Amino acid sequence: MALFRRKDGKSLFGRRKDAEPKKPERHELVDIPLDSMIELSDIITYEETGDTSRAFKLVIRKKYEGNSLRRYMYHARDAEEEVVIGVDHIAGTKDDYEISRWIVDDECELGDPLPDTMTLYFPDPENENADIAIEYNRQDVVPAILTLTNAEGEDTFDVELHEYASDNDEYMSIECCGDWLTFYVGVLITRADIEIYPAMEAPSKRK
Repeated sequence: MALFRRKDGKSLFGRRKDAEPKKPERHELVDIPLDSMIELSDIITYEETGDTSRAFKLVIRKKYEGNSLRRYMYHARDAEEEVVIGVDHIAGTKDDYEISRWIVDDECELGDPLPDTMTLYFPDPENENADIAIEYNRQDVVPAILTLTNAEGEDTFDVELHEYASDNDEYMSIECCGDWLTFYVGVLITRADIEIYPAMEAPSKRK
């Protein structure tokens, strides 16, 4: 008599139909498919347009992975403007994220080494003949692997992120890729400020 059989004659070690490991569901803020629509209703949107919300189409996805860093930067466009939505995993948590709204302030080649303190000048909305100066102080330098995805495909790069902050909780992140710099400036927003309508992804081909 077999030792490891139930009375009905079936093996105790018979494979269950649901024993196959299931792929974890993608978090709604992570790895958003290209061509998805992102609707913003943050205070900057109100100030810029007076509209309660504004919709953008996702055209570029950047994923940064480094020591205690997991960040997505979603470049989204409408007919007039490009904005960047940042999603940063909060270290030490399972699925907690910070969300930020950025613009690309500049792109240029690296000249002198980046300083510890930088001052940027922005137009004063109340006086077209004046500028507002914001001083940013460097908080950290983080090496990372960048995976860039756009309509042409996917590529990876070694980058360095120089993280700056102002006294008013405004942020600047400078992506250094070889000799090329991309300046992002932005602020934190809340989960309620963003609505995502994911594009349908092409079904994977089964063998």
